Amino acid sequence: MTHYSELQEKDIQGILRRYKLDIISYAPIEEGAGSSNYLVRTEQIRCVLTVFEIDHNRVVNLCKLLCLLEEYKFPTTRYLELANGNAVTSFQGKPVLLKPYISRQVVKDLSNNLLSQVGAVMANLHKIPYPDYLPDGHAYGMHTFPSIMETGIDLEYENWLAQRYENLQQKIPPGLPRGIIHGDVLYDNVLFEGKTFKALIDFEDACQYYKVFDLGMAAVGLCTEDTQLRLTKVHSLVEGYQNIRVLEVKEKEVLQLFVEYAAISTSSWRFWKYNIDTIISEKSGKHYEMVDIAKNAGAIPKAKFTNT
Repeated sequence: MTHYSELQEKDIQGILRRYKLDIISYAPIEEGAGSSNYLVRTEQIRCVLTVFEIDHNRVVNLCKLLCLLEEYKFPTTRYLELANGNAVTSFQGKPVLLKPYISRQVVKDLSNNLLSQVGAVMANLHKIPYPDYLPDGHAYGMHTFPSIMETGIDLEYENWLAQRYENLQQKIPPGLPRGIIHGDVLYDNVLFEGKTFKALIDFEDACQYYKVFDLGMAAVGLCTEDTQLRLTKVHSLVEGYQNIRVLEVKEKEVLQLFVEYAAISTSSWRFWKYNIDTIISEKSGKHYEMVDIAKNAGAIPKAKFTNT
């Protein structure tokens, strides 16, 4: 795990004093590709301390969203308030949030039953009215592709991305339903207790965007194996979703396209992250895993995909 902010015990204790908490122990945890996270045990509570690499206002809006989700009894993390009543503090100029720790069981290979539960939870999220403070569009949606296509770092990938960008522009129809989406439904953001869904965490990428994009991202994050899309898993995810919110006809028609779109978007983020933002040579080709998923998802015969 890359830690963008390396905190020592004295740093964590200094932050905890603002919450009137006293540290007993701490350890870095692998949670979040764009933040530094620590599991902290205090005399009063176990919690997760997060130092973000995004700006202060985005973290304030994240707290607003968590409050909204709590209002709708949506199962996710909450945050702890500082002694002065504020939600967000800082460390070396970066925003910091403290959240109660949720005892967690992360499952990498979800059963059909667990996937159905995730689908239902996503549908409930999509039914919550979206607030105006959420970003309009996903953080690494197709509007970001042109900047990646012009870097000249990997011409083979950049040419492929340009082709996929043109294809998406042509095929995404107008008028698709939009709303609150999580934007990053991967297996490590979905927590269970035994065989029961417990919480969907890490809403840093939440935005107002196509609801079907969220399903596409969940299919990529939860329903793939060795770069192949497992259609029975996608079926369970979508079936659970439609028990709560029935997809519109035009959403069903483009679901396969949006699975491909989600993989393309994730590939572009990985390319940017490991070749531009934080250069890590051993991860410089990590985007090609998502390229393969996008290609494999797009190559499934439409009739076969639709009949899953």
